[in-house]
Amino acid sequence: MEDGLDIKKIAIMKCIKCYEDINPLRIKALPDTKTCVKCSSVGRWYVRNVISGKTTYAETEVIKDSETAKIISAMDRRLGWGSNLNKVRR
Repeated sequence: MEDGLDIKKIAIMKCIKCYEDINPLRIKALPDTKTCVKCSSVGRWYVRNVISGKTTYAETEVIKDSETAKIISAMDRRLGWGSNLNKVRR
């Protein structure tokens, strides 16, 4: 049991839009949810780890704006020197 919730004991809930079962992990993360992931009206968030101070300390960054998330996601897929720098062409 973690944080007072046992995934095996979470009741199966149905989505109010498509009537499919809602994933128990979604219910654990969002106890008040009434929709499954497919039917959710909230856009997908982009989450990434940001390392500060060599490797001893890390933070998680959550980007909720979908346009910014697309740009940051594309930058994160780049490889090599300057991979996360936004290069502007003139």
